[in-house]
Amino acid sequence: MSSSDRVRPSRLHSGLLVAAAAAAALAGCTAGPLYGDRGIAGTGASLSPASSVQALKGRIAISEAQTRTAQIVRNDLLFRLNRGTPVAEPLYRIQLVVSGGEQGISIEPGGVATSSIYTLNGRYRLLRVSDNKLISQGHRVATVPFDRTSQLFQSERALLDARQQAGELLAGELELAVASALNGAGGA
Repeated sequence: MSSSDRVRPSRLHSGLLVAAAAAAALAGCTAGPLYGDRGIAGTGASLSPASSVQALKGRIAISEAQTRTAQIVRNDLLFRLNRGTPVAEPLYRIQLVVSGGEQGISIEPGGVATSSIYTLNGRYRLLRVSDNKLISQGHRVATVPFDRTSQLFQSERALLDARQQAGELLAGELELAVASALNGAGGA
């Protein structure tokens, strides 16, 4: 028996232990598809089609935006929640307040920011339209780093791109929060 033959059984044993530990860890997993029909978070209990988030396409309204930044978030969130279906006779309404701004984190000796972070804050309230009952409320934040240069156009374009990206990230965070609240509330 060579020395390499003696090492293999211990490696095999270690591999089996790792596989067993991974299987044990995944056994408690309760994740499920956000828009699927599998039911509530892996429990096997299926939701009726009327109460699933997917069935609410075109039934979730969002308050009007007051700024261009809020409009970026609103448009993306409307598309995410309603999948492009125009809102008609909404069952739920989201009151959305968005604010954002740039913060310089690296400054040149002349006082000009070279690296910045664009932070976008979104507060939401999810209401059922029929009785104006508050289903959920919360706050989400999205941050996007970007660089500035001495070129004015490039710096402004970087800021606009960071704002757009932060708006899309914030809309994704809000989508998850709203979908989770609707699944928890039983949807429609």
